[in-house]
Amino acid sequence: MVSLIKGKKKSTWNKLINYLIHYLDIMKKGISSSKYDLIYVHFLSHHIPILYFLGIIKKPLIINLHGTDFIAVKNSPLLTALSKPVLRKAKAIVVPTSYFSDLVEEHFRFIKADQIIISPSGGIDKNVFYLKQGQQNNSNVITLGFVSRFIEEKGWRTYLESLEILEKNQIPFKGIIAGKGPDEHRIKKCINDLNLTPKIKFLGLVEQKKLVDIYNEMDLYIFPTYREAESLGLTGLEAMACGVPNIACNIAGPSTYIVPGKNGFLFPVRDAASLAEKIMAYYYMKPSEKQAMCEMAELTTHKYEQSNIAEQLVESLKEKTK
Repeated sequence: MVSLIKGKKKSTWNKLINYLIHYLDIMKKGISSSKYDLIYVHFLSHHIPILYFLGIIKKPLIINLHGTDFIAVKNSPLLTALSKPVLRKAKAIVVPTSYFSDLVEEHFRFIKADQIIISPSGGIDKNVFYLKQGQQNNSNVITLGFVSRFIEEKGWRTYLESLEILEKNQIPFKGIIAGKGPDEHRIKKCINDLNLTPKIKFLGLVEQKKLVDIYNEMDLYIFPTYREAESLGLTGLEAMACGVPNIACNIAGPSTYIVPGKNGFLFPVRDAASLAEKIMAYYYMKPSEKQAMCEMAELTTHKYEQSNIAEQLVESLKEKTK
């Protein structure tokens, strides 16, 4: 049984109606049927009201905490207080990375490590994202990609400022930017102000099925997000599945799968100079060293494949709900 909110909410009133319908649907399904083994709820902050009701149903309750919803609870004393009795009833808590596991244990002291299941959200479809043979860059120009929603916290400014530093250090590069969002105009203005227009290919929104070609153009994927709620960082893993090492902020999800010097590099939040330094370190590496890093990047993603993640989650849930 599945209960979802469908469609876009165009107004606060419309959103309230949709949630009310959603909650009633959950109540109906929870009461009317016993043909399920457990109750699995995504997004704690969205479901606190209905979770009080679900607590009286004699089925194991599993709560999946994602990045944005957990940070919303963590930063709100009210939501934290409301969440505690609900979380105490949960048989298991699912989080996307070890980073969030630590945060959850620190914020809710009554939750123990053995209650937590670490399961990367969604995972990667290796049939969609893979290294295409014959597309490796053999030129002296390094291609640096950035695929993201266009908001400040995703670090687009840090990315562009690092390119300005590369330009001053006479490092030959090409930048690729793909995505959409409210900061699009600001990004284009920043590109122009930094005199980077000739060096950057601005693609806008790219269909997911075409992203594999974009990733395969890159030598490095630049992941400068500094969002505390960056639960996993799926675009970084998608790029790595295509054999592209990451250079990412040392924060949240990316910090859990990037091993500096092995499959990429980490740098301090909003530190464009450090980012540029890491890019130059890669640029001056021997071809054999670059190849080894690319191979390790691709190898890293094997445990994040969708089929593996689904199987592991099911086995973990069986174990926790015995």
